[in-house]
Amino acid sequence: MNVALNLNDITFPETLSAGVPSAMVSRRPDVRSSELALNIANARVGIAKAQLYPSLTITGQGGLNSFKSSNWFNIPASLFGTVAGGIAQPLLQHKQLRTQYEVAKVDREKTVIQFRQSVLNAVGEVSDALVRLQKLKEQQTIAANRVKTLQQATSNASMLFKNGLATYLEVITAQGNVLQGELELASIKMAQLSANAELYRSLGGGWK
Repeated sequence: MNVALNLNDITFPETLSAGVPSAMVSRRPDVRSSELALNIANARVGIAKAQLYPSLTITGQGGLNSFKSSNWFNIPASLFGTVAGGIAQPLLQHKQLRTQYEVAKVDREKTVIQFRQSVLNAVGEVSDALVRLQKLKEQQTIAANRVKTLQQATSNASMLFKNGLATYLEVITAQGNVLQGELELASIKMAQLSANAELYRSLGGGWK
């Protein structure tokens, strides 16, 4: 049995207004790929599994700038993680092995930069989507209040017409204004659906 879904019945998670943890971008294929590359690079130089994502919340209010200013981006790539214990230092005395080790460290620093850039790009997309949703929510509130006001104006015009104090043209005009307002509200609702889909994509498949 098919049930018709009214556009006004569609709701969006209110918790998104509080922001989402930055680590949620790890679900994205591009971020996950760069994280895997970093884990491989870490293993090559004896780096223990590090805390890769900052303990920050992405919000529409804070924007990307607040995320950029976090200490997470200021940690030198060489210190992005801790050296695991038990690395075979005596083996590194061999010139060839030491050279390979130094090359691996340089490659790792490049991988850290690439990982950070992928996280930064992801956070930027999430932040943009949250900003758009926030603005659309404000527009929806304004448009919904406007429709209520116009509906009341239509009711008043109809009452005045029945009492011979208004023309039928005034009633038709008031009804037309309500229709226009409702169309605008529907347009905003559709834009919200699109923005939520974009947020879903930018988070790599959801926010739960």
